[in-house]
Amino acid sequence: MTYWQDLTEEDAIEAAIAEHGKDPTASVAYCALGAYEGNSDGEEYRFWFGLFLKLAKREHVGWA
Repeated sequence: MTYWQDLTEEDAIEAAIAEHGKDPTASVAYCALGAYEGNSDGEEYRFWFGLFLKLAKREHVGWA
C-alpha cells in the first residue's frame, strides 16, 4: 500500500478495509501478505503484521 508510513493505525485499518473488504483483521492480513514479498524483515511487512496481531488479540476470546 502506498504511503503506509504516514498512516495512523486507525487510518491504516480504514485504508485496508477500503482496499480489501469489510473485515478489519482480514483486510490488514491481506496488506501484510502483499507487503511480505519473501522479506519478513521489511518495514512495511512488520507494520502490517504488527497491526494484524493487535487486531487478532483484540478479537480473541476464551481459550481457543
